[in-house]
Amino acid sequence: MIYVGDYNWNELATLTDIVSDGKKHSTRYYNYPFSFDTETSSFRDDNDEKRACMYIWMFSINGTVIYGRKWSEFEWFIEELKIALHLDSYTRIIVYVHNLSYDFQFMISHVTFTNVFARKKHHPIKALANNCIEFRCSYFLSGLSLEKTAENLTYKIEKQVGLLDYDKVRHWKTPLTNDELKYCEYDCLVLHHFIREEIQKNGNITKIPLTKTGYVRTYCRNYIKKNTNYKYYRERILKEAPTDEELFVLLNKAFAGGYTHANCEYIFLLLKNVHSIDFTSSYPAQMIAHKYPRGKFHKYDIETREEFDELINSHACVFEIILTNVKSKTSHHIWSSSKCAYGTNEKFNAIIDNGRLVESDEIYTYMTDVDFKTFQKFYTFDDDIKINNFWATTYDYLPKQIIECALKFYSDKTTLKDVEGKEEEYLVSKGMLNGIYGMMVTNPLNDEIIFEDDIWSSEEPEISEALYKAYNSPNQFLCYQWGVWITAWARYELLDCLLKINEDVIYCDTDSIKFVNLQKHQHIIEEYNSYIKTLLTNCLIHFNLDVNLLNPKDVKGNEHFLGIWTYEGKYDLFKTLGAKRYVFKKGNKFKITISGLYNKNDIEKDKGFNPTNYIIKHGEFDFVTLDMRIPAEYSCRKTLTYREDSPFTCILTDYKGIQAKVYEYKYIHMEKSDFNLSMSDDFIDFLIGIDDENQATEREKRKELQIVKLQLKTGERKMKTKKVKI
Repeated sequence: MIYVGDYNWNELATLTDIVSDGKKHSTRYYNYPFSFDTETSSFRDDNDEKRACMYIWMFSINGTVIYGRKWSEFEWFIEELKIALHLDSYTRIIVYVHNLSYDFQFMISHVTFTNVFARKKHHPIKALANNCIEFRCSYFLSGLSLEKTAENLTYKIEKQVGLLDYDKVRHWKTPLTNDELKYCEYDCLVLHHFIREEIQKNGNITKIPLTKTGYVRTYCRNYIKKNTNYKYYRERILKEAPTDEELFVLLNKAFAGGYTHANCEYIFLLLKNVHSIDFTSSYPAQMIAHKYPRGKFHKYDIETREEFDELINSHACVFEIILTNVKSKTSHHIWSSSKCAYGTNEKFNAIIDNGRLVESDEIYTYMTDVDFKTFQKFYTFDDDIKINNFWATTYDYLPKQIIECALKFYSDKTTLKDVEGKEEEYLVSKGMLNGIYGMMVTNPLNDEIIFEDDIWSSEEPEISEALYKAYNSPNQFLCYQWGVWITAWARYELLDCLLKINEDVIYCDTDSIKFVNLQKHQHIIEEYNSYIKTLLTNCLIHFNLDVNLLNPKDVKGNEHFLGIWTYEGKYDLFKTLGAKRYVFKKGNKFKITISGLYNKNDIEKDKGFNPTNYIIKHGEFDFVTLDMRIPAEYSCRKTLTYREDSPFTCILTDYKGIQAKVYEYKYIHMEKSDFNLSMSDDFIDFLIGIDDENQATEREKRKELQIVKLQLKTGERKMKTKKVKI
């Protein structure tokens, strides 16, 4: 690295490649990778106030990393850079920062930010500094940590993990070792090579999308334009678009993600020989296998149960529904209590299993026709149902061009994996396949996030106006309801298999099932695979596409059929404490998957100071129980505190005993924090049980898992309903 005072500004004369963004009032950009990073120390002052200060900043110009130790040096550098490159509002550079939200908070007081684009407060995706330097967040582009980003580059460079000890307090006077400087330099160099490859892949720097999803969106849009009459395609999108405010709000309420839950009968138990099966690219498979809402939604006034059943079995429907005397048929409780407008509190004698409905006297909820069919398999309820706000349209396959894109991404991911010389193409195809679902579920309505006068705020959009604007954009080629049905179909297929395996299922997570007694249920897996192959094949035959696209071969000649169950292996020992909380052992390897905890055990890089190693030292499975605590030095967790109005100046003593005067105006304090595994009182009551009046069950249960009624402190919401006549 070069100290900012020693940098030869004449080197900038070699930067001559300038490109236009191609817009009506075009802006020119230097077509080179620029990156920026800082290192900071967090500490508490004499009054125990949370403070933080920057002690080194790094700025990479086309692979040359320049650094300084003070903000005053940074401010001077920016002005000199502006002069040397003749930057102004029409000639700019794009500077990438990995996790811009962190550095942004420190930079606010040292540059003038305008045109800040963010989807939520404190998380800018891009921001214009001093009207000529556009900072962008590379994390949104890669979707990976900096270490993982480096691993996925075709150019071999590693983030220098472990060379900088963050526990040591430093300031601008603290001497930095060669290893520490190397760590700082390589953080910028990883970004340099990442953006260099992005420039090569996209053609020039102006064509790099803001986010990872932008790649797949651009590819699919261009493919549709090239392979169809785009004017006609757009006309159909406008016809199908959910521009009615009432309809869109209902669709948004009905949308749900993947099913992730543990069978309550197995929580806390240590189980042997647990098997795992996994859908092969579940969401892309559902996009092809099933049909979707493909016409204009119409609102129906449902008068009879016969009319309801007829529409449910022939159309794509979404509606509000009241069900009474709801009871679960199994120990698998699939319906989220958060999806109920009411019916989950004590007034309705509700029983809730970790956020999932067990039973209730009455619930008011939102469903698609697919959800209703799934719900009927898992719950009983009175025939006297009530329906409100019922909308329906016709079913058909998604546009052929979107299906072709999904097939291409899957084929490329399969055929390019481990092929020498095709590493970059493989990574692109893998990202595209993962991104195609994300593209489909993008909500066209988002709060407008505003950053003005160094203050974050938000404004809710006017729904009708925002929907009109979104769907009348010539770039809009998707409909929100497609994403709603993708996850509905994925849950339908997962839960259908879960129900067939039933009591032997231990845990589910979106596209996987963990269960015991594999041989007993092998025929279920085989039957499903035959079924999904038929659905997928029928779709391709419908569009006159080559059915072999569903079954590409890898570099070794092995076939990989899209959408089928594949066997992921056996856990010798397995224990779960609920959704996103399980630990297991394969052979001698003990691993954890616990939400909020770092799940790797890399002795070399973290010297054993990680949650997995701590749990191993304290008894493995016996330690993983209610109220498990992992101290801060092992948890790998950090608490961030945004300090918006706490400017300070103080004398800071670093870890070497050197003192220096430090100051910051806006900053983020970061410190290690303990991890405490906790459960809500309601969930504990549910698991332990208060055996008051529910003595009888269909099958014998462990005492600690008897179902009890919960006391949930939520209020009833009154909503208009129409009673369906039976």
